[in-house]
Amino acid sequence: MWKSTWLNLRTRVTEAETEAETEVEAEAEAEADLATYHRCKCSPVLSELQEVNPIDLGWGCFAGLGAKERGTVGMVGTAGAATVCRAANNSGWPYQVNKAGWPSCASSSGSTNDMGSVPTGCANDLSSVRIEVRPGLAECLVAHAGSCKIPMHDFVSLDYEFHVSGCNGIWAAPMWMTPDLWQWGAGSGEIDSMEMCPRDAIALNFAGGGHQVRSTFNINDAEGHVTVRKDNAGIVTIAICTMAEAGSGQCPAPSYANCAACLNGGNRYACWCNEATNPPNIYGSGGCQNGGNCMWTLVSDVWNGVRGDSGYTACMNAVAGVVGAHVPNLNSKCAFSIEKVRLRGGGAGGRLQWGPGSPSSCSALTV
Repeated sequence: MWKSTWLNLRTRVTEAETEAETEVEAEAEAEADLATYHRCKCSPVLSELQEVNPIDLGWGCFAGLGAKERGTVGMVGTAGAATVCRAANNSGWPYQVNKAGWPSCASSSGSTNDMGSVPTGCANDLSSVRIEVRPGLAECLVAHAGSCKIPMHDFVSLDYEFHVSGCNGIWAAPMWMTPDLWQWGAGSGEIDSMEMCPRDAIALNFAGGGHQVRSTFNINDAEGHVTVRKDNAGIVTIAICTMAEAGSGQCPAPSYANCAACLNGGNRYACWCNEATNPPNIYGSGGCQNGGNCMWTLVSDVWNGVRGDSGYTACMNAVAGVVGAHVPNLNSKCAFSIEKVRLRGGGAGGRLQWGPGSPSSCSALTV
């Protein structure tokens, strides 16, 4: 489904120089990949033809940035064992777990959700997603609410609780938002509100765009809350906090004067805006421009397969003592649950006003 521009981009990602590289060398190479990373995780169920504009690849990438410039959240990991929910198959669940090809991951059987296991929900929570990795299998697991269209012009915020256990060495995005039309790399408008990329940390990303943050929540044992906000200026932020800090149902709101201040590398929250676009906000992203319909979709995934696109090359980094670069982690028992998902918008009582054709099951995802 990809046009030639996308195929050309994939050739620009550096491959491992030799099979004899040490794990340390492989990890250094993966870090170099991340420095120029402009990842695409787009969904084949959302658009038959999705393009990448090579002109805009450099927007907000990590190029030349160290940990300080990328941003690091203070140590707020949980001390006790995270409680991942009990799996349940709920009637009226708004997510889909169909077998389909996704550019970022192919299992050893060649697709996603094709090895006998699929994501589920949590008991008594239609908004939730639960994914568990099975040792010995190179699989790609994904759930998406592809029928529930999120109009970015109406979107105000996204909130959820997360519970993560034993995920060191796994590339996963427990909750992210993809535009229907994925184009322009780091300027796509993809919102990776929680992602294990690199796969030794919990990060708040934007497919390489904006100001991204590597949190210090424990990737092997963490519980907390995430809030994604779009302000009146169209600037998008991601905040991560403890359950206690989200006592009001949301993480504390970031404070900034403008786009430049929001993108400051010292901020403990992630931010996406771009003063070089017109408009200089999420409405200027690839999701809303050049044919984009300004509709987004919720997705949750684990990409632990055998091959993929430039995202696979960048995010499947080596983790010392755990897994080598660019190979699946076959020893992992990673599990996570995303619970109490709440989208807010401009409707009555703060309800999101869904896009045309969205079914009634989507109501489980809003206030």
